[in-house]
Amino acid sequence: MLSFDKIFADWFADEAISNPELEAGVRDHLERLRKGNEGGRFDALIGSTEARFTAYFGYRSDASTGLSAGKGQTLTLDAAREAVRKWITGPGREYVHYKLKDEAQRLRFYPKGATEYHNANYPEWPGLLERFDKALAELGAGFEADFKTTYAGHRDALLAALTAQSGQKKAQADARVGTKQERALLTRQLSRNARQLGLDFDEQPGMALTFFDRRYFNQHQPEPAPKPAGPPVPAG
Repeated sequence: MLSFDKIFADWFADEAISNPELEAGVRDHLERLRKGNEGGRFDALIGSTEARFTAYFGYRSDASTGLSAGKGQTLTLDAAREAVRKWITGPGREYVHYKLKDEAQRLRFYPKGATEYHNANYPEWPGLLERFDKALAELGAGFEADFKTTYAGHRDALLAALTAQSGQKKAQADARVGTKQERALLTRQLSRNARQLGLDFDEQPGMALTFFDRRYFNQHQPEPAPKPAGPPVPAG
């Protein structure tokens, strides 16, 4: 039986769609609209949806402006890691080898040579630097001040960048998501978009489907199949 309640309802107002799924799904939907926006045909849909997205999630969806602070932190972190990596595997290592003739002492700074510094991921760097600090404190009494100052500058820059990025990620994770009313306005806008796309591609409904990725939105569970009727009760 045709359900008019479903026809005129907000199709995306489903609590089974989590906020992360809704966020990713709307961003994906907007990106698809932008790619298909020849001649500005979807300008109105994009503008309205972007406004609802920003009101609920607190930032714009488009890559040029979304999470720009986080991108800046990543660029700073990349630069800091590259600087300390180049120094600690280049001039820094050469100086340690020049000052320390005992191989066992050199291994305190570079137990695996330069390889682990080249291959280290971000989470590994604080431990590597802590080990370098300890070796320098115990064996670097005769090292020149310039060496220690240069190393400290690279170390502090990387640790500060790591701390800044961690704070940025926490701020994003803790950011306030909008109210239920703002979510309702966003999901209603998605339903309007779906209806409008259905009209635009009324002779090619498959094309309208390409503007949504159903993995983000296909949360509605099928209605349970009716239970089979039991055997007829024999007449008494």
